[in-house]
Amino acid sequence: MPCTAIKLYPSCSKEIVYSSIEKNEEPKLLVKRVWNERLTVFEIEVVFLGDYHVEQLTYNKKPRSEWISFAEFILTPKEALQLGNLLTDLSSS
Repeated sequence: MPCTAIKLYPSCSKEIVYSSIEKNEEPKLLVKRVWNERLTVFEIEVVFLGDYHVEQLTYNKKPRSEWISFAEFILTPKEALQLGNLLTDLSSS
């Protein structure tokens, strides 16, 4: 499913991996139901797809040492609704 942006920013790096519709990189989420053999349960897996670029992180306002997250994906309200419906469908399969 299309999404607005995907960002990965490891705390040990001053760069971020960034995929954005603003740069025509067509970020997407692949959401699927997979069987976990070890735990013997189905799980929902979210995979990031699309072209991307690496850029220097220069616009952060908080020091990197204070960050607690390392990734995010950004959705419009319509995309969020699509994701919610997809997760509901996969969970009830």
